[in-house]
Amino acid sequence: MVNVLDRLIIRILNEIPLYSEFLTVNELYESSEKLASKYPDKVSAFKIGEARNGEPIQCLKIGEGELNAILFAFPHSNEPIGSMTLEYLSWKLALDDELREKSNTTWYIIKCIDPFGARLNEGWFKGEWSPKKYALNYYRPPGYRQVEWTFPIKYKTLNFNNPVPETEALMKLIDKVKPDFMASLHNAGFCGAYFYLSNPMPELYGELHEAAEKFKIPIHLGEPEVPYVKKLDDAIFKMPSTIDAYEYYAAHSKKDPAEIIRHGGSSDEYAKQVNSKVFTIICEVPYIYDERIANKTPIGVKRRDIILLGIGKSRRMLREIERKLGEIEPYIDKNSPFYEALSEFIRIGEVSLKAEENWARRDPSTDRQATVSEAFDTIASGIYFYGMLRYGLLYRLISEKVEDEPKLKKALKWAERRIDSMNIEFEKLSEYRVIPIRNLVGVQLGAILSALWKLKSI
Repeated sequence: MVNVLDRLIIRILNEIPLYSEFLTVNELYESSEKLASKYPDKVSAFKIGEARNGEPIQCLKIGEGELNAILFAFPHSNEPIGSMTLEYLSWKLALDDELREKSNTTWYIIKCIDPFGARLNEGWFKGEWSPKKYALNYYRPPGYRQVEWTFPIKYKTLNFNNPVPETEALMKLIDKVKPDFMASLHNAGFCGAYFYLSNPMPELYGELHEAAEKFKIPIHLGEPEVPYVKKLDDAIFKMPSTIDAYEYYAAHSKKDPAEIIRHGGSSDEYAKQVNSKVFTIICEVPYIYDERIANKTPIGVKRRDIILLGIGKSRRMLREIERKLGEIEPYIDKNSPFYEALSEFIRIGEVSLKAEENWARRDPSTDRQATVSEAFDTIASGIYFYGMLRYGLLYRLISEKVEDEPKLKKALKWAERRIDSMNIEFEKLSEYRVIPIRNLVGVQLGAILSALWKLKSI
């Protein structure tokens, strides 16, 4: 690290506190108000819009540098790590004159871009983390309700122009600021650390790997999130776009891609329309990890066969959830955010699995041997860990009305048994460790500062 990262960055990373829990939306608001009140000469707080539930979305402006940077957390409502990164960075920028001056940046910091969705996840923010606790308190909206994926876009048959209120607020800020640098602070669940860049920047790759190494988080060497992503280096990818998704479905599905996608463009796609030179970075870090995530040993089975095995298991789970939802549909609240999320997961699930199956059977890259990492990622993570979350949405949907209907009480017990069953299988397959929040913040902030420093030198 010493030979690569700037001395200032190293000091900033070393001073990250030992956070023990995630902050709630109210706690984030209170901290920002305190910061702006305590340092009015350096920090200003202002409203950029309102969330779908009417509450204000707050932004901090810090510094008066030449570069404009927009950083926003909770791009997905189950991803609070970025809010802790911005919590630390905002106070550090106010207190640390050297960081503020040497960055030569005007910082626009949004600790929570989606307060409505974030609040629906607060049940697992405090206390000891566990997969079951996460699943029972998990919420993530469908693509057409996500801040990150509802920017207007028109491409071939896809014409999306229905941004959610949170996206509209972010659009106004992007239009006003015309950022040179942007960080959408995502995080994953169970994987290694990996990074998305809007543009290739080879001189940055080593520093991203070293940031993960410094905080003892293995880089992700399993399957990428989507088959069509372009790899730049180990665990470093070109930012996937809605256009990339469209062309993937056009090649591997018989349906109109616009019917499958149903969401808009990303924040990076929109920002590029405002400033074509903007550089965007996303650093995905997990809550838990297992050393096998970084094991590249071949297992003697084709990658294609492992992928198809995972698809088969996912398809059976999808159909089981669909059947159960059909049984309870007369008794639940169809206006519930959990119903909306689960319904969209079912709708897009089968067609996505079919497209992935077509890709896996045809793409020559799947003909080689799978690695330990790829097999582990596909089954332990992809099926059992993330499968628990789907049953968790069903559990939460049933919980809303369970007192009103005996059939729902029975269904609730069934859903919890399925979560327990998935958790047992996951525990058998994995020797996971919960990662300290400080380490997660360190990798994200190290990636952001390293990328910004490189951008400044161009």
